[in-house]
Amino acid sequence: MKIISKFKDFYDYKVAKYGVDEKLVYNRKTYCEYFHNFTIKENSRISEDDFNKNLKEDIEYFKGANYHKILIVGEKLLHLFFTENGIYSLFDIKKLEELEEPYKYWYSYKNIKKIIFNDGKEFEIYTAFRYVWNDFFAYDRKKLLSHINIFENDILFNEPMLLIEYIGKVDRKIARSNNAIYKIIYNPNLSQMGIYIDEDFIWQSLVEFLSNKRSEKEISPEVSNENKILSKGFDLKTSFRPNMKKKHKGDI
Repeated sequence: MKIISKFKDFYDYKVAKYGVDEKLVYNRKTYCEYFHNFTIKENSRISEDDFNKNLKEDIEYFKGANYHKILIVGEKLLHLFFTENGIYSLFDIKKLEELEEPYKYWYSYKNIKKIIFNDGKEFEIYTAFRYVWNDFFAYDRKKLLSHINIFENDILFNEPMLLIEYIGKVDRKIARSNNAIYKIIYNPNLSQMGIYIDEDFIWQSLVEFLSNKRSEKEISPEVSNENKILSKGFDLKTSFRPNMKKKHKGDI
């Protein structure tokens, strides 16, 4: 894998172990979007510019000490738990069954989950993903996005890494419903955020993702704009030029 990036991350040194594959390029450009509610419907997207101009000052930001975020690496979905003792991941949980609760009714779910980690530390973690908590540990990128009505070429399916977090709620005067706001950071700088996960896991997950994307393109190669135009019966020389027509016999 070849990484094109303006910053260094903690797993970059693994290039010495795995080498550089010029055909698998990870263009690690960081940017973000905001969404109303975790359903992430197409019409709920908010650009970073729109958020900063129209919503930023009207957000009641979440200020909890122990909270839950989601990191997608390739096709794999990881849970991150930010605590007063540092950041833990799904791999640091002592017993997964301690997280599960029997299903009753949707309103019986609690936003606070009690988690014991491998180092013996115990925290009450706030999660903004409570509606799918019981099944969430079996999710991957495709399952997470399967209910969203977006095209397969959308960035949500195609950027190698995503960090999803709940940031707070919009003032009720601005949005009476769907007022929860989630932020998705594409290709985040993990080490800058204090996030450290097994480097081999990160590298291999990214390589697998990029390899699959490359294979998909080889099976269904992209059609050039010229070929798209020709396939519709247009003429490249005359169809899109103003006031021009094909010359016929006898034209001056």
